Amino acid sequence: MRKKKEAVMFHSILAATDRIIGSDPVVISAARLASALNVPWSIMHVLESAALSDRQHVLHFRTGEIQEATPSYCADVRRQLRHTYQDLLSWAPPQEIRITAGFPWIEISRQADCHSDDLIIMGPHAGLRDENGALRVVGRIGSTLEGVITRDHVPVMIVNQHPCHPKPAFKRFLVGMDFSASCESALAFAAALARYYKAEIDLFHMLPVSPYPKYDRDDYAADQAQIQTKMEAFGRRYLAHMPHAYHFWGGALPYREVFKCAARCQPDAIVLGSHTRETQGKWYAGSTVEKVSSQAECPVFVVTEFKARADRDGNGILEAQSVIT
Repeated sequence: MRKKKEAVMFHSILAATDRIIGSDPVVISAARLASALNVPWSIMHVLESAALSDRQHVLHFRTGEIQEATPSYCADVRRQLRHTYQDLLSWAPPQEIRITAGFPWIEISRQADCHSDDLIIMGPHAGLRDENGALRVVGRIGSTLEGVITRDHVPVMIVNQHPCHPKPAFKRFLVGMDFSASCESALAFAAALARYYKAEIDLFHMLPVSPYPKYDRDDYAADQAQIQTKMEAFGRRYLAHMPHAYHFWGGALPYREVFKCAARCQPDAIVLGSHTRETQGKWYAGSTVEKVSSQAECPVFVVTEFKARADRDGNGILEAQSVIT
């Protein structure tokens, strides 16, 4: 017998859905991605609480009446999810369907940690989506998603409008750069993805345009030259022997410029760090991450911490051991 290393990007995928009746692009995307990668995946639903003071009292998903989150009710929810996704589950059965009560972002993070899930797929708040007849409230991602991506160390893929292609193949990634620690983790993660998929990477940074009248074309050109040098130094460690390009120009609102760059580069996914520079503190509502995540047509990966385990060739992708006889 001999061992052969088989590179894998993820080992276990968790689809966190807040919908029970009606299909969720989050679940469809997780099934398609897991099937394409040949890795296990699970569905998770946190029961909607009737009151913040007692998470064990929930609203029945059919009647809206208050009831206790008993094992019998959890089994009923699980059966409904199997019915909702019966066609999907026939070709991509999940490892399990997890039903629990509690604070949603806490339970999602806890479950991912307990089961060693290394990718969480999430989407919009279903209640707001149904109420407004759209997948997302413009510019908002909801407290659950915000709680997960600002506190969890597992990469999160946000599905905003449409599920992944039936055979997901990421060939181009756009990485937003602000030179923060989480931005560096996002770049490391994007590099691992790009090596796995043999994809290209575009890196973008917005130059804040100075409001001072004395700031002229020469100043702008000098800033451009300086930022290019900084971007190249920042990315050198992760982008060696990989097709990539740097993009940078002036602007006022980073999320708008990220979308302009996306329109030019046509990425299959956008990768962002979850926090701004440490001197500015954590990002919250209204930030670039929230705006991009809530409006992007392609999947958005949000990363807080990521350390690729490099293989012998320095590919920087995750590995699994397989045995070949």
